[in-house]
Order: sequence, then C-alpha cells, then structure tokens
Amino acid sequence: MSPPNKSAPNQPDPTALAGKAAALPALDIARFREAMSRIATAVHVLTTDGVSGRCGATVSAACSLTDSPPALVVCVNRSSRIHAAVMENRVFCLNTLAGHQSGLSDTFAGRNGADMEPRFASAEWITGATGAPVLVGALMSADCSLMQSHDVGSHSIFIGALKDVRLGEAHDALIYKARSYHSL
Repeated sequence: MSPPNKSAPNQPDPTALAGKAAALPALDIARFREAMSRIATAVHVLTTDGVSGRCGATVSAACSLTDSPPALVVCVNRSSRIHAAVMENRVFCLNTLAGHQSGLSDTFAGRNGADMEPRFASAEWITGATGAPVLVGALMSADCSLMQSHDVGSHSIFIGALKDVRLGEAHDALIYKARSYHSL
C-alpha cells in the first residue's frame, strides 16, 4: 500500500505542479488571442430548435470526441443566445461549412445584424432526427442530443451524442485562420 498523496510511478507529483503553475506569470490575453488566430480551424453553424425556439450561431471550436459511442465536442460562449437555447432545447446540430459558404458564416456570426429568422431564411434547412435544423449543402451535419455540459471560464463545453450524420458533397472546407476565411 502506497502512502497517501504519493504520485503513481512515472507521474509528476500534482502538488509540485500546482506550485509551479502558481509561480508562472499571467498570460497576456492579446498574445493568447494572436496565438490562437494562427491555428486553422473549420467553420460551422451550430443550430438548435425546441421549447426555447430556433437559434443558430457560427462556431469554430468543435471536434470529434469518441466513436464508441459516437460523440463530439462544441465550445460555446455562455453569454450567447445559442448557449441558452441549447441548454433549454437539449439538442443541437453541428453543420460544417463548405469553402463557398463564408457569407452564411458571417450571417450566423451576426456580422450583418440579422436576427434569427432572417439568418435561417438565408439558406435551405431540413429538420434533423432531434428536431434541430440541418443545413442543406453543408459538408457534414452532426445531429446531437446534449449529453453533458461543462463550464470553463467564459465558455461551456457541450458534449453531444450523435443521433444522425448527414454527408454533403465533398467540396473544399471553409477554414478560418489569421482572422480571415480560406478554402481547403
């Protein structure tokens, strides 16, 4: 039997790590944001519908989590309308945009001031298995029920259990890097 608070072999002592982290200077937020702008990321429109109503927003922080069971992760700012809507509706669809859909990304990012109905009127939608809007013409649409939500700083990490996946045509993907759109 090992003594209490003893690290496993080949693992750092967690108390030593905590002390080192506390000694590090705070990271400059502007520098952090500049560093993150250098990471190319796919662009998605996150949608939901249900008791809270239909809502959508452009997101970029999303990835697969596991294939058994199929699940993905989406990070959403807790102060956004889409956050409140997903929390109440308990469903969402992650629609991955094609390279030619930057205008749709701008619309759902709120860059032209459009409210929800005009946003949705700017594209063609069908209703997914969960009731969430699925974008016709998306590269991929992952229709999910909300399994878990974890708050971290200003955002929540939504973990979605996939209920259906729709594959669109294999166009180039819309990518965001260095604060501008690219097609890959």
